[in-house]
Amino acid sequence: MTELSLSEQYLLLALDASAHKFGLPARQVMQTFACGAAVAELMLLKRLRLHEDGRLEVVDATPTGYAGTDLLLAELTAGASGTTIRKWIHSIYSRRRLRDLLFEASLRPLLEGDLMSAEQRKLLFVFASTRYTPHPGAIARIVQRIRAELLDQGTEADDKTALLVMLLDSSKLLKAYFFADELDRLRAGLKLLHERNRDRFGVIRQTRRTIDEIHVVMVTTASM
Repeated sequence: MTELSLSEQYLLLALDASAHKFGLPARQVMQTFACGAAVAELMLLKRLRLHEDGRLEVVDATPTGYAGTDLLLAELTAGASGTTIRKWIHSIYSRRRLRDLLFEASLRPLLEGDLMSAEQRKLLFVFASTRYTPHPGAIARIVQRIRAELLDQGTEADDKTALLVMLLDSSKLLKAYFFADELDRLRAGLKLLHERNRDRFGVIRQTRRTIDEIHVVMVTTASM
């Protein structure tokens, strides 16, 4: 499997209906988290900087090669740079057209790479909809990598895996793939990584703040 963006990996697991027996995350929530994954990746790649006051700054507009992530980078470069992360996530959550564009751009490589299939359907025989089905092998490889890097002894998670686990945990998707004791070990493993690699995890700490902001937006909007 070629290297996938954070958004692409997140969507593979978020759209895994076979694992989420009680239903997939709401589309609006899923799309917003996928956009948040793109923000996280842009910070990891040093295209974005998150200031202490929460402002996002584009420091490098060079494309990453990931369609969805680059679409978000272009949007930020065009006018959203300088906006606080919370306002930006709120904006994404409320702008369906932008969410749909980013969602479709992140799904395209998965469909073209046969990592996901799409089936056109009609709800109640009237409303058109699309059912996405991730390839089980693609799901298994992601979950196995998380196990190898954060649960198996002697292996250390890379930054991208750590961020993916944080995103999945924040959106309550990890429990579909790991037992309760494994979840505790995953969280403990992330904490240990932070303690051992304080310098390296500066960007991760910033990104954790971004993920926390996404969660705040989700909770705040749901309670309105």
